[in-house]
Amino acid sequence: MRSRRSFWIAAAAVAYTAFAALRASGGHGTAWLALLGLPPLLALGLRSIERPPRGEDRIDPAARSAAAVCLTGAATLAASRSGPGGLALIALGNLGAAAAAMAALVALARVAGLGGLLEAPPSTRRLDAAAFASLFWTVAVALPAVSAVAPERAAELDPVLIDYATSAASLGSLTVTLVALAHVRIARRLELGVADRVEAALLFTATALAVGLSSAFVGVARPEAILPVTSAVAAVCVAACVVAADAAQVSRALRLTLAIAALATPPALLAVYAVHEAPRGDLGLRGAPQSSIGVAVFGACALCALAGLAAPALARRFAPEGARWLGAFDAATRAAMNPEPEAALETALSALREASDAGYSGQAPPALYLLAPAERVTVDRAGYTHTERAEVPARLIELCQLEPERVLRIEAAEAVQVRRPEVRPLIEWLTERDVGVVALVNDAEGPIGALAVPRGRRASPMTLEEVNGLRALADRLGAVIAVSAMLSGSRGREVAARREGERLTREVERLSRALERDAGRSRAIAALLARPARAAAYSPAARAAVEQLERLAAGGGPVTLLTAPGIDAVAWGAVVHLSSARAGGPLAIVDGAAPALEPPAPPRGASPERGAPAPRWGASPERGGASPERDAPASLPPDARALALWRDPDSSPIEAAKGGTLLVLDAQALPTEVQRYLGAALPDDVGLVVAVPRTVDTLVATGQMDERLADRLGDRAVALPSLASRGEDLRALALDHLARIGVRLRGRPFGLDLRALQTVLDHPWPGNDAEMGAVLLRAALVAEGDVIGEKELAAIGFTAEPEPPGRARAARPAGAMRRRRASKAG
Repeated sequence: MRSRRSFWIAAAAVAYTAFAALRASGGHGTAWLALLGLPPLLALGLRSIERPPRGEDRIDPAARSAAAVCLTGAATLAASRSGPGGLALIALGNLGAAAAAMAALVALARVAGLGGLLEAPPSTRRLDAAAFASLFWTVAVALPAVSAVAPERAAELDPVLIDYATSAASLGSLTVTLVALAHVRIARRLELGVADRVEAALLFTATALAVGLSSAFVGVARPEAILPVTSAVAAVCVAACVVAADAAQVSRALRLTLAIAALATPPALLAVYAVHEAPRGDLGLRGAPQSSIGVAVFGACALCALAGLAAPALARRFAPEGARWLGAFDAATRAAMNPEPEAALETALSALREASDAGYSGQAPPALYLLAPAERVTVDRAGYTHTERAEVPARLIELCQLEPERVLRIEAAEAVQVRRPEVRPLIEWLTERDVGVVALVNDAEGPIGALAVPRGRRASPMTLEEVNGLRALADRLGAVIAVSAMLSGSRGREVAARREGERLTREVERLSRALERDAGRSRAIAALLARPARAAAYSPAARAAVEQLERLAAGGGPVTLLTAPGIDAVAWGAVVHLSSARAGGPLAIVDGAAPALEPPAPPRGASPERGAPAPRWGASPERGGASPERDAPASLPPDARALALWRDPDSSPIEAAKGGTLLVLDAQALPTEVQRYLGAALPDDVGLVVAVPRTVDTLVATGQMDERLADRLGDRAVALPSLASRGEDLRALALDHLARIGVRLRGRPFGLDLRALQTVLDHPWPGNDAEMGAVLLRAALVAEGDVIGEKELAAIGFTAEPEPPGRARAARPAGAMRRRRASKAG
């Protein structure tokens, strides 16, 4: 509510007038109602024009103050009419009507627009009309006031002059109000909100004037009594239109009021005229009651009731020129409620297209311009959507954001093109596409498009009510486009995720195949390395060793190979690797007795005996060589450099054996620090196979092996059989060696005659596999044919080695037994 002080001043003025009317009437009549009812009604009226507690207030405070004075003046006039028509009450009533009329003109001069490109002309803010109207009311107030205060000075004054002055002042102020309203409407007809308010006020004032004059003409009341009321009612209507919170509601109220007035005023005036013409007799209607007043009142009430029923239909006839767009916007907004975004957009544009075609054929259809991607979406008459490449000027989006309701009308741009040249290119762009209105379409993040409505043949600018409807439609389309964008983005992400999933599946399959190929390659290399051990494992000793190694490998723990000189420990280590759960992993070989450190890269060649070996590392750090060991500082001790090599993730044999098996040949030759590190740092995913010449306990006792490595190895040791204990395998081993040597040298395998075979069987082979391979290779090199005989063996100086004297007796049965087993095998 307005300030308490202002209310009490206004209430005191109204109460004073009502008390004066009550005193003049002798305490009877309607003065009591005026005294008790008008102050509360005034309080309600003042409260209705207060500034809203929340939201943006676009009403000028001066207009609200003027509206408060207008209500106070109207209430004062009503209070003065509650008593007998004395001069003092006439003066007070005229004073209230004057205050209402001049306050309404002040409020009209302070009517506020909604902003944007258009600005109020200075001529519409002048108070000339209020000052001019005050001249009429000065005489109308002064004459009765002087007559009431100093009757002796106004004795010669004709009382009719007071009536004439009151009527003239009322008509004069109404005329000034109409002229002022017409001037403001012409000057500010393009401003949203202002044009609606001023047009409503103009029609309200004209209606009030017409009703007042008609009432005075038919004799409802004397002109001097009814015209001030008419002036006050018109002033209140003007003030209400100026300070109303929603200008669109003013337009709707105007249409309904005009409909009711057009339908109800003629019956009411006719009833009054009939009553005055036949005050005592009947109306000449057969069967009607004798009371003419009753007939007139009853007929007027019936006709007014019918008018009330027909008023809404007639109010629609009073809609503005673009009323078809109101229905189109509502229909499009309802159509945009479709849960399917694309269908909602299509039906909304179709509804706008129908309203557009209703204007005239051949005009451009409504279009939705999207910013990203830059497209123009339209719907043809058959209801099909068309999308084409089109861009919206960035300046147009900026201007739409600054306009009321974010709606730019081409009339507003044309009105300011002289003082704002930057809008001229936009006017050309809009004119080329026959666009009359552009509404910005936003989502939660900002502008995403613009809805363009064709201009067509429309002559009047779009009203605020239509702009509000267009704004509601644009907001709904923004939500639809946002949902469509989210669904499109979701579908895009789904498609991208599906493609990514398919790509990852293919990648997993490719990597799986690559892993399988690597595992197969590792198994093939390990099988090639294990071939010498499995090629002729017929003897009990060989079979027992293979079975024991397979059993220990399946257990997953470290395995120790006890090797005699010349036995191929790599082949037996490969047997352990292939029998373990890590057979698909790498087989890394470390030679503890190597003279130099070798890089961990797999070699490309293949040794004559074993084919393509697995990666090998040396272990003698005190000897130089081309290896990663040289990356360590040269000032470090040899053991420290070797330990740094084993700790380095890029060169450590443990890292190279991850997921597979680490085979360490001559582990007792490794530096003590390396042995200790190997026993402590070996991970669980690396299998360990160690080849040593003696048992772990013996090596620990002699100081050749660290106790931590020995504890890690445990007692899982297997003694590899020597050739002396594999008599059943000698013939097969010899023929296997000769076959591979012959294929390499001559493309066909070598054979071995019986005498040479007997010599091979009788030899004890103290050098085991290494000695046999060397002997047979030398014999093949000197052989002229494809069969190795005693001649070739003698040529290389090979004979059956005589047994030591102490072992001759024991050796003969063993040699004879080997010969018998070999002959049986042959």
